[in-house]
Amino acid sequence: MAERFTETPEILMVSQKLDPHVDIIATKLNEREIPFVRFNTEDFPLNVSASISFDADDQNQILNFSSGRKIVGSDIKGVWYRRPAHFKFPEEFSPFVKTFAEQESNATIRGLWEVLNCTWINHPESNRRAELKIKQLKTASEIGLEIPKTLITNSPEDAEKFFQKTKSKGVIIKRLGGGVMLDDNNGTAIYTSLIAEDNIKNVAQVKNTPVLLQEYVEKDVELRITIVGDTIFPVEIHSQKSEKAKTDWRKDTLNLKHKIHQLPKDVEKKLIKFMKKLDLNFGAVDMILTPKGKYVFLEINPNGQWGWIQDLTGLPISEEIINLLMKSPKK
Repeated sequence: MAERFTETPEILMVSQKLDPHVDIIATKLNEREIPFVRFNTEDFPLNVSASISFDADDQNQILNFSSGRKIVGSDIKGVWYRRPAHFKFPEEFSPFVKTFAEQESNATIRGLWEVLNCTWINHPESNRRAELKIKQLKTASEIGLEIPKTLITNSPEDAEKFFQKTKSKGVIIKRLGGGVMLDDNNGTAIYTSLIAEDNIKNVAQVKNTPVLLQEYVEKDVELRITIVGDTIFPVEIHSQKSEKAKTDWRKDTLNLKHKIHQLPKDVEKKLIKFMKKLDLNFGAVDMILTPKGKYVFLEINPNGQWGWIQDLTGLPISEEIINLLMKSPKK
């Protein structure tokens, strides 16, 4: 989606060329006549230049784009940091030269992010820390959210003990590092799965790579809770109505009933506190509502998808993202 306005850009969107969520926000920004620039990071450094200057008490940051657009750090109200791609360099670069160029480019752009004084959704360093499931679970437990019994280990003995202790309720295994693996640029989803008792005979393989094991939590519905600033958009996902989706709703997402949910006030307060402890302005939280009415925290994706939620429910998530980006940061 092109940036069609000629005024000084106020919003910087950092992502890659193929990102439908950025297209959604770009359309809304154009409708509201809010000038913005989209920085597809695979264009750096060949088609985008960065200049960061310091002179006595003066400093400045500029991104210049091959289209002729530019954005100046002091003009930026908000940065929406989505899913940047790897930088690209001349094909004739040797591996040594490419490694050097990558290191210098990373140091430049990471440094740029550190000196911008604006509203972030979310700052990349906050995203990096918040993506760690171990940190998520510790933080959620500290502020009073209920979490499943969990073990992260590469000890076969500890894994088997956890399985034997918990198997009456079921044990699930899921990735520590995200849900999608790239193989030659092809994405392969790795879903949360129940461990069958027959599989425990392969427990020795755990020593080769850590695993995240959790006690299975019985579900009435699952909740996808999109949080933008202090605004919470909770939605029920009726995963238990589909055999494919009972363990992981992502296996049958668009065929499941979605319904706006009303969270208890105490859960809302805990979620806002959770976000502030992780220094996040945006997050997509996954929780379970059990048949007994308990709310159980599973995880947060600090850069999670929300487009389908908006489409199916009409919740104004994109509008709230823009509203937050246009707010001046707290000093």
